Amino acid sequence: MRRQAPRAGQNWIFDNFIKLTDDEDILHPGMMGVRLERGFKYADMERVFHGVKGRRSFPREWARQATRQEAYADEAKSQGRLVTASQQFHRAALYWGRAQHLIPVDGHPKKIEAHRRMQRCYAEMIELMDGSISEHVIPFENGKNVYCVIHRAPGPGPKPTVLYAPGMDATKEDFPNPFNNEFTRRGMNIVAMDGPGQAECNINQVWLDIGNYARAGSRVIDYIVGLPEVDPSRIGMFGTSMGTRYGVEVGAADPRIKAVAGQMPCVGPSDVIFQQAQPNFKRIHMYMANIKDEAEFDAYVDRMDENFVRATESLRCPYLLVGGDMDELCPPEDIEAFMNRLTCPKELWLYEDVFHPGGEIAADVYPAIADWMWDVLHNGRPAGHDRRLNLIP
Repeated sequence: MRRQAPRAGQNWIFDNFIKLTDDEDILHPGMMGVRLERGFKYADMERVFHGVKGRRSFPREWARQATRQEAYADEAKSQGRLVTASQQFHRAALYWGRAQHLIPVDGHPKKIEAHRRMQRCYAEMIELMDGSISEHVIPFENGKNVYCVIHRAPGPGPKPTVLYAPGMDATKEDFPNPFNNEFTRRGMNIVAMDGPGQAECNINQVWLDIGNYARAGSRVIDYIVGLPEVDPSRIGMFGTSMGTRYGVEVGAADPRIKAVAGQMPCVGPSDVIFQQAQPNFKRIHMYMANIKDEAEFDAYVDRMDENFVRATESLRCPYLLVGGDMDELCPPEDIEAFMNRLTCPKELWLYEDVFHPGGEIAADVYPAIADWMWDVLHNGRPAGHDRRLNLIP
C-alpha cells in the first residue's frame, strides 16, 4: 500500500479553506502584513491568490508571478533603468522563493528550477546595488556548506552585526528587505543565513539535525568576525518563527552572541505546530530533516524539544521575545512557561489579538526590535532584568 504524506487525511480541509479566501490570511492570519514589509506587493499577491484553487496550485501561481516580474526586471535592465530593475529583481526573487518553498521534495525538478531562478534574480539585484550586499559560502561539516548574505551598514569602520535565522524552510533572500532595512539604517550589519534544512542548504542536502543549526550559526560567526566591517564584540542574533528556536540555540552555544531577539514565537512544545496546525508545517519540517517516516519524525521532535529546553536554560545574554496572544502555533501559556525557564535578562512584548506572523504589528515591531538590538549591544541589560509587556496595537 502506498504510504501517505504526513497528515494527508486533513488535506481536504486545507483545500476547502483556501477556497474561502482571496488571500493568505486564512492560513496564516497577518501574513499579508509581514509580506508587505518584506517587499512583496499587494497587487502581485492578489494575482497569486486569485489563481490559487488548492494547495497544489500555490507553487504554480507564485512561479507565474515570479516569471512575470523577472521579465519586467530584464526589460528594465536592458533599457538602462537600473534602479527599477533592482527592485523588480528583488520582487521576482521573493516570489521564486515562495514557489520553491512549497515543494518539500528532495530533488524535485520544479523546486530546483524555482530555487535557481530565485538565486539568479537576487544575484542580479545585488549587482545593481551599491556594493553593500554580498553572498558567501561557508564550509560547515562533512564536506558541506552553509550560506549567508551580508547586508552592510553604510560608513567606515567595524559595526555591530546581527545574525538572522529565518523560519522553517524559509530563505536568506526573504529578509531583510534591502529597500527597507531597519538594521543597516541604524548602523548595524545584518547577516541572513541559510542553515541546515533551509533553502540553499536543503537544495544541497544539508539536512537539519539535533543541534546542528547552532553549530552552523557558529561557523557563520567564525567567518564574519574576521571581516573589517564587523565589530566582534557586538554580535546579536535575531530569529523569526522557527528561527526563534534556532536563535536561542545559537545564542546558548556561542558566547560571542551578546543579545538574542525572537519574533513569531515557536518556543513551546512542538505538538501544536506538528499535530494541530495546518498539515504543511509537518510536511515541510520532515523534508528539512530528511525524515520520511512519520513515527521516526515524532521521536525526532521529542529530542528536538529536549535540546531546545536545554538551550533555553543555558542562555546567558539578554533576550527579547515579541509575539501575540492569539498565536496559533505558540499559545500564551507556552510563551509564559518558556519565559519562566529563562535565567538571563529577558523581555516579552505580547500583543493583544495578534496571530503568529504578526503582520498586524510588523510595520512597528521591526523598527522596535532593531532599536532594542542596538541598545542592548551597546548598553546591555542588568542581571535579573525581567520586563513583560502586554500591548494593544
